[in-house]
Amino acid sequence: MKNEVQEIQGLYGPFSLSERVLQKIWLRGDFDQTELKTVGGRSLRVLDPGRWNLLEGPDFLEARLELGGELVVGDVEVHFDAEDWHLHGHGVNPNFNDVRLHVVLYANEPELRVQTERGLQPEVIYLMPLLERDLEDYAVEDALLELEQVEEREWILQFMQQPLQQRRAILESGARTRWMRKVDFAAKRLSGASWDEACHQYCLEVLGYARNRAPMSRLALCYTIDDFATERADALQLFEEEMGAWRLSGLRPANHPKYRLQQYATICRQHRDWPERLRHVLSVISDTGAGAAAWDESQELNISGATFRQRQGITPLIERFSQYVFSNAISSKRLNTLICDAVLPLGHAAGIADLTSYWQHWPAGDAPDALYRFLKQAQIMSRSNPFSNGQLQGGLHLLMHR
Repeated sequence: MKNEVQEIQGLYGPFSLSERVLQKIWLRGDFDQTELKTVGGRSLRVLDPGRWNLLEGPDFLEARLELGGELVVGDVEVHFDAEDWHLHGHGVNPNFNDVRLHVVLYANEPELRVQTERGLQPEVIYLMPLLERDLEDYAVEDALLELEQVEEREWILQFMQQPLQQRRAILESGARTRWMRKVDFAAKRLSGASWDEACHQYCLEVLGYARNRAPMSRLALCYTIDDFATERADALQLFEEEMGAWRLSGLRPANHPKYRLQQYATICRQHRDWPERLRHVLSVISDTGAGAAAWDESQELNISGATFRQRQGITPLIERFSQYVFSNAISSKRLNTLICDAVLPLGHAAGIADLTSYWQHWPAGDAPDALYRFLKQAQIMSRSNPFSNGQLQGGLHLLMHR
């Protein structure tokens, strides 16, 4: 079983993750490799992850590892659980005799040791504690790569062959599911934090993007809005405080966490009360229910995205959020991402307004190019239904459950 798939419980609900994604994480070294230690307590340095083997046998061949200061050349096997070694029969298969390291996603309690057909016990490391991004982020990244090869993926062809109305219905259903999960997550956040604290935490997390959300979250728990407003929390100092935790490879300068921390400090200094300003803007929103009708499976879609935006004054609302709440410190795409991922779910969960249709029809924020091209090719977007957050979220749900 070279590419087992499991359903994983993510931040906003379950999603599918293939073992191939775990193998890619190992191959790229996309995990914390500082002071690595095996379950047995030996220090570990990965000098070469090995040759990725897509045929029968261990996942990686001839890896070069430094175990306890000793150079070791051998194979590496990657699994969700240690018991997969036994379930797949590796312990009686001589092809696995040279496995020196067993990379396992989940820690086993009690520890489950494995051995080769020759009776040798490979060293073990648990991958989950070393990951610096959510598993869902890795899964989305892997799924987006598939979109670069549209003609080769059966699930994409099957989706494209559906009538346009059915394609839209599939995406709307997926978006509805993600919306309900995001609202539920926001409600849980509010159950343990005040409105100001929840806004503060969400804002920093979204500004961190997927790869730097974890260190941003830690800073949000350690430093308050007042700390940022009074400059007790200096952006450079905070960046250095999490040095080693940031994922900086491939980041555009505008997305650098040091720059994002400076942006947030500007917001707090200019508008210390920005969460209350946010509540005020949300409180004047009156949901007509037109957008919600699109998610009523018993009715036809009776209002277009363009009509909804015009009727509800979405463009002036965006300007209001940008200037009155966030001091014009955040670029338009990241602002729309912040509104869709944090502001609207929080406002809805807090009972300030029914924001369902706003979330669906709001202009999409940051979106992967491959997903945008996929939705465009599927004819989901049009002049009357421009690219929206609902389309984006429906596309992400489709990818995660393909």
